[in-house]
Amino acid sequence: MVLKNFRSKWVGSTESNLEKVLTMVKAMGPIILIIDEGDRSFGSQSEDSDGGTSSRVVARIKEFMSDTDNRGTVLFVLMTNRHDKLDTDIKRAGRLDIKIPLFYPADTSEVLAILRSLLARYTLADLAGHPDALTTAAQRMIGYSNADIEAVVLLAKTMVGEGEAVSADVLVHAVGDYLPSRDTAMIEYMNLLAVFEASRRQWLPTVYRDLSPEMLTAQLADARRRCGARAGGGG
Repeated sequence: MVLKNFRSKWVGSTESNLEKVLTMVKAMGPIILIIDEGDRSFGSQSEDSDGGTSSRVVARIKEFMSDTDNRGTVLFVLMTNRHDKLDTDIKRAGRLDIKIPLFYPADTSEVLAILRSLLARYTLADLAGHPDALTTAAQRMIGYSNADIEAVVLLAKTMVGEGEAVSADVLVHAVGDYLPSRDTAMIEYMNLLAVFEASRRQWLPTVYRDLSPEMLTAQLADARRRCGARAGGGG
């Protein structure tokens, strides 16, 4: 089920609609409520643009998240790649108890797992019989996002005629031809944000696992400077 926009132009209607939504969510429990791009929903709220409606809506949702009666009944999963733009209050224990960091595939085995899954999804599983070619392709895609890896697979499909099989050579050629759209400075900044917010060290890649709080803070500040205004956030 997808919750559609409950906001209204009429005074008081937005808050009333929200109460109906929360009542429905509670009645459907146990339920998992997924909020994508959480920094947009729970970022800094302006009282000027909508008479404070957004602030009241966010405050009510925070109250609902903190309600101990919902424990074990309503599970909130909030996703964002910009933790710095989240309202600090939303990140406290009792609202978001566990913070799990997700990173781009960091080694050949991780890229291979994603690549094989995509080959099966797009009925190109016959390529699995060419492990050397797959390994070569995977090695060249370390640091690619899942979306980039999928784009390479789809590019390989376009390089052959309709109904023709995608060979291992074609896949390797597609990897060489594809140019990922990556802002390395911003990606590093978002990775460090994920490290900073993570609940457990064992979830971190080796390169970050042994960073002291002081080292992490220094690297995060340096990454923020290199990203400039784009990295401005509410912390």
